Amino acid sequence: MTTPNEGGPVDPNGQQQPYGQQPPPGYGPPPPGYGQQPPPPAYGPPAYGQQPPPPGYGPPPGYGQQPYGGYPGAAMPPPGYGYGQPPSPVPGGRLAGMGPRFGGLILDTLIVGVPSGVIGGLAGAFHRSQTCDAFGSCNSSFQLSTTWVLDLVALVLGMAYSAYFVGIKTQTIGHRVAGIRVVDINTAAPIGPGRGALRWLVMVLGGAVCTLGYWSPFFDSQRRQGWHDKATSSVAIPAS
Repeated sequence: MTTPNEGGPVDPNGQQQPYGQQPPPGYGPPPPGYGQQPPPPAYGPPAYGQQPPPPGYGPPPGYGQQPYGGYPGAAMPPPGYGYGQPPSPVPGGRLAGMGPRFGGLILDTLIVGVPSGVIGGLAGAFHRSQTCDAFGSCNSSFQLSTTWVLDLVALVLGMAYSAYFVGIKTQTIGHRVAGIRVVDINTAAPIGPGRGALRWLVMVLGGAVCTLGYWSPFFDSQRRQGWHDKATSSVAIPAS
């Protein structure tokens, strides 16, 4: 009877193999490092003597950014993001009320209108007329002969008035009484005499179109800029 060779290797099933015979492939001690987690990737330039990482290897997108909205990986919103915020900040952070602006405009119109009427009368815009009835009773009155002369005088005086008080002083007499001033929307500096005169011109021409120019600030719900403000990049803010 044949007996198995003593001292032979034993396979995983518990059977002893003949002496000198190799176990089947796949059995044996695990390779070095088997079952261990690979080291985490190191960000940054490789150390001296090491090979650089392959192209595209690096931190994931958004790595190191603060999450926004309560979930990771979200980018921060752009400046000015939010409901009801203006496209860009207004100097001082506040807008002048429409009531003070309207009151200041009425006062400025009177200030410009009175000298315009005097100058227009001296320039011949008014003439004296006399009418008599059948009984020989005569009445004298002054009538406006040419309206364009008075309109031109008022326009020129208004532009000069706005060029100095708005363009240089940032507020007219009416603005000062109303507690508002007009500044550049980007720098909060005076808009200068040229833009100050242009602001009055656009306001008068826009007002001639069914008075829409005077109501145009209501069309802008964020900055309350009228057509004359948009044309000169200006904005009305509180004086204090």
